[in-house]
Amino acid sequence: MDLVDQASALYALPLDRFTEARNAAAKQASQAGDKELAAALRRLPKPASAAWLVNLLVTRRRDEVEQVLDLGASLKEAQAGLDRAQLQALGQQRQRLLAAVARQSLEAAAEAGVDIGAAALPGVEQTLRAALADPAAAAAVLTGRLVRTLEASGWDPVDLNGAVGGPFTAPGQGGDGGDAEDDAAPGHGRSPKQPGARERREAEARLAAARDALAEAEDAAADLRRRAQRLAVRRDGVAASIEDLEERLEALRREHTDIASEAADLDRAARKADDAVAGAQEEVDHAAADRATLGD
Repeated sequence: MDLVDQASALYALPLDRFTEARNAAAKQASQAGDKELAAALRRLPKPASAAWLVNLLVTRRRDEVEQVLDLGASLKEAQAGLDRAQLQALGQQRQRLLAAVARQSLEAAAEAGVDIGAAALPGVEQTLRAALADPAAAAAVLTGRLVRTLEASGWDPVDLNGAVGGPFTAPGQGGDGGDAEDDAAPGHGRSPKQPGARERREAEARLAAARDALAEAEDAAADLRRRAQRLAVRRDGVAASIEDLEERLEALRREHTDIASEAADLDRAARKADDAVAGAQEEVDHAAADRATLGD
């Protein structure tokens, strides 16, 4: 497989498997003698949670994603025609559709065996909204190789620098919005990038990934706090039950002691009664013998 195919396969994996699988793929390419492919694979960044959810939508819910993108075309037509009523209706439809498709990303993640908190959903909606606004952003989304979330400002072009893992050329552009080389030689129809452009893109990607990681960490911390609170309630309930059981056990122990003492008393009384019965029987036997000697 070439870099695009391998990158697509990697970005379709669960997040916790990405780094190990990427490194294994790079090692395999290196062992096969393809040093360039190995180096390109090693440069592939792990996607942020929200970006991974969008990739998962493209992989598992592509029809829904394309429905969102089709709505973007309708919105542009309505805006061009200044049809305010249609534009308002489409805007409402857009919001409902974005929210619904974003929620489907969590379902797709669950199907893949990954539990991602709802804190990532705003990033998913934001990215889909950017894809609605900009055909280049839509093309980036449809690669299924997003590294970070996308953000649109009105109908302005969406910044795609460092947004796609692996080679990506936006529609109508000769540049590369992904991990391909940016510095073309003069005479190839492309002007050289400013020094440090790649570093800036990588820094932006890291910043976006860090923000997504922060949101994910905050959501995980909130979830842990909720679980801790639920456990605290259960702990208090169990402690109360233990206290009740200890009180009941103590009462049973006291009752057992009383019963044992009473049983011992009764046992002693019963032995005395048996002795009395034996003595009385002996008296009866003597009296009967004496009576027999007297005759009729």
